[in-house]
Amino acid sequence: MQGLKFFLVSALVISSSFLKAQSKIVWEMASGDTAQQRILFRQVGNVLAAAPDTKIEIVFHGNAVWGLLKDTGYFKEQIIGFHKKGVVMAVCNNALKMRNIKTDRVIPEGTVVPVAILELVKKQEEGWSYIKAAN
Repeated sequence: MQGLKFFLVSALVISSSFLKAQSKIVWEMASGDTAQQRILFRQVGNVLAAAPDTKIEIVFHGNAVWGLLKDTGYFKEQIIGFHKKGVVMAVCNNALKMRNIKTDRVIPEGTVVPVAILELVKKQEEGWSYIKAAN
């Protein structure tokens, strides 16, 4: 009887920890199209409104890197607001190099990662859900 009670309590603890597991989402944004970026930021806002504890990272590469630069970004207010809520804005160093952009042009809220694809793979291996931003 003691063993059964221990088993049931253990099962309850394990199942409740699964129910309380925090969602983790990594978004891939490769487009420099502001319409697609607007959709992405709306989706991120919707997720955070419904589940404020969700961990989110957005990986910008390709022409999307222009959106995280001090002098060309169109959605700075949204980026700053999401950054304050813990959203990580990662930008691909390879994409910056291909465009001859120095990392000091990246906004302070941005985090430079060496390779966007490897960042996406690493997050998925760590159990993050992957979403490709597109309309």
